[in-house]
Amino acid sequence: GYAPGLPKRAALLDQTSARLLDEAGQELRRFDGLHPWFDPASGDRVALIDLGHLAPGEYSLNAGGESRRIRVERRPYSALTGALVKGLYYQRCGCALEAAHAGPYAHAACHTAPAKLYENPEVELDASGGWHDAGDYGRYVSPAAVTVGHLLYAYRWFPKAFQDALNIPESGNGLPDVLNECRFELEWLLKMQREDGALYHKLTKKRFAPFIMPEEDKAQEYLLPPTHTATAGYAACAALASRAYRPFDAAFSARLLESAVRAWAWLEQNPRFVPYENPEDVKTGAYGDTNCLDEAFWAASELYASTGEARYLDALTALCPRVELSKFGWREVGGLGALCCLFELDGRLDKAFADGLQGRFLLAADAALETARLSGYGTALSPDGYVWGSSLPILCNGMLLIAAWKRSGKTPYLDAALNQLDYLLGLNALDLSLVTGYGERPFRFPHHRPSASDGVEDPVPGLVSGGPNARNNYPSTRERLPKGTYPAKSYLDETPSADTNEIAIYWNSPAVFVAACFDQLTRENG
Repeated sequence: GYAPGLPKRAALLDQTSARLLDEAGQELRRFDGLHPWFDPASGDRVALIDLGHLAPGEYSLNAGGESRRIRVERRPYSALTGALVKGLYYQRCGCALEAAHAGPYAHAACHTAPAKLYENPEVELDASGGWHDAGDYGRYVSPAAVTVGHLLYAYRWFPKAFQDALNIPESGNGLPDVLNECRFELEWLLKMQREDGALYHKLTKKRFAPFIMPEEDKAQEYLLPPTHTATAGYAACAALASRAYRPFDAAFSARLLESAVRAWAWLEQNPRFVPYENPEDVKTGAYGDTNCLDEAFWAASELYASTGEARYLDALTALCPRVELSKFGWREVGGLGALCCLFELDGRLDKAFADGLQGRFLLAADAALETARLSGYGTALSPDGYVWGSSLPILCNGMLLIAAWKRSGKTPYLDAALNQLDYLLGLNALDLSLVTGYGERPFRFPHHRPSASDGVEDPVPGLVSGGPNARNNYPSTRERLPKGTYPAKSYLDETPSADTNEIAIYWNSPAVFVAACFDQLTRENG
């Protein structure tokens, strides 16, 4: 759907004219003299048009003998925003999903047995809980911290988008359900912290489970050794969460802040960075990284915002010049530190430092804006950016553009950000919505073990596909795609295609942020 007060874009392929009709079939306006141009990411010749002001109602767009239905609604993003958050509820681990909340996607409790320390298997610990990370049943600290970070900033910036109850077990307890869902993950993250403050890197089997339901996955789980990136990302996430939960639960807020401070202390006591690598007999996702500078910058920023202590200010000031400030993914989190500095610490930083940080941030936003302008579909991703999980950089650029709009007030940033949400919902070279259950043509076969194993025809709703991937594909994917397939079309809506069609919690979370922005705008504008 489209909203009355926001741009309403449509992509026309190889067409020079189009007609917009109302519900009665009367012509409202014509688009003539269009000039489709070559889009290098998709190979399509595209004319991107704005349908202009339209009142709520049903319309049709006719071009080249085809007709597409256009629906304008006052709040087209409310159900979507809620579904993207509830998609994380369906990823819950260590508990049953009851039919009262999960409907046909209910299942018994899973992964409740104690985990063993990989380095000392005689030691067993309770590490149950949290969200399954992606299409598999592993749980990983760095992606978890970033996911919660995205969601908490979405809530802090766009609280009106989270007023609706989502029918999860905690609904109605006085907290917005997005905070209820984040708390489920935070409680697990607290279990992943050692007494000395370090965070175990991940909790997985030695190999991915076959395509079975989670409660059928009985293989032994292991806690893999702590890492700097997991510990720093958690310190940032927990410090941010301590502020978000303070108005609702002072004790939980204090617990989070204390654990964040302990995590930072471990980083100070262990300054030599050691990158994570899987042991030879562990084949699950590595989530490795080449440095910890960006995670430490984010952590120092959030800890300074939460404590006001000078040592964190000194650290964030020293780290900032060494960090890219426009990235919001699980590996590169400098953008989250920039959000903290620009908005949570506004007025509390040295003016010259803050101005320099803002200048770098807006320069990156301008680059994303230009990338979107050069794309036939308005997508803020260059042709060589379609890698595993290409939805992530597209949605993270949506976050970047929204933040630039909030900082500058310039509407071109906001309009381009909307185009990234439009991409997710079908304004793309695939002509597919990349959210299960939403849009007129949603993808249907995610690489997601419960969706493939539960006996339900439709996949679990509210999950975001990783999307087209033209680099480092599986051999089976290369065989299935025609030779010469363009990057933005390098996609298979097939369960085995993890390289193009897996889901992940940290793809849902930036989608929540972007959708919540436009949901709040439509709520405010009636």
